[in-house]
Amino acid sequence: MGGRRFAWVLNLDAELEMAQPCYFPRARTLEQLKRYGQGARALLGPEDIMLDGTNQVALGRVGRAWCPTPRALTCMRAAGVEPEPHPPLYVLRTVNHRKFAVDLALGLKGQCYIEDRALLDSLLGRGNRHWMLKRPLAFSGRGQQRILSEVVGTQSSWIDASLSRSGLVAEPLVTPSLEVSLHGFVWQDKRYELGKVCVQDVSERGVFRGIRVMREGELTPDEERRFRGSAEQTAAALGGAGYFGPFGIDGYRYTMDDQVAFCALGEINARYTMGFVTGFPRHPSELSLK
Repeated sequence: MGGRRFAWVLNLDAELEMAQPCYFPRARTLEQLKRYGQGARALLGPEDIMLDGTNQVALGRVGRAWCPTPRALTCMRAAGVEPEPHPPLYVLRTVNHRKFAVDLALGLKGQCYIEDRALLDSLLGRGNRHWMLKRPLAFSGRGQQRILSEVVGTQSSWIDASLSRSGLVAEPLVTPSLEVSLHGFVWQDKRYELGKVCVQDVSERGVFRGIRVMREGELTPDEERRFRGSAEQTAAALGGAGYFGPFGIDGYRYTMDDQVAFCALGEINARYTMGFVTGFPRHPSELSLK
């Protein structure tokens, strides 16, 4: 690394910014992110600092972000910091959009991306299956609706608003019994490196609570093979789309129709994550995109 010191922007609301062209976080969102983001400070090296947008000056450092969105880059430059190399916004939005993951066809059986209300209503009306609807750019359990029988109350207006923006991911509603993650890093020449499989503690609503390295035997050999294969295909797809930098994927074991199954790709996070320090073999302070 040659003694490089970083000035970080921990913009954990990056997906919200990518979803809204004129995004400006509300006070309540900022307070929630402040509480939630305490764990993200583990990404900083011993000589790194965090920028908070209060007219700091951090000359001589390199700018780094949770995700290098325009607001994060503006914060860096206001502090006199030049950002490290980063993908353009359209690439960030493409690879973090849930359609990118759906198109890899590695996810939950029955998962699909829908942009038309009539098609969605037809899907929800089939059989007696429960469904989960997800907005394509969201994080930490936000932007989701559970459809347990039929669309009720404000769910209809939520669906219409979602479809008018960018579509929805629809997938059968399942309850994971074991949730795992795998982190990696893609360089500008499309080389990539993967870390260790980790077990995640996630709330019922999808909020991250903790992570540890997976113990031997927690995944079956077939599940681990499929999960690592999914991470390799994801890394190749990210590089092919023009992305470089950190990423993580989630997967999980679940039961459907009395059968135990494994989803090898729950979602892709093309950015840093809360589990990156645990799951990747080197600390971010040791990584450079130059």
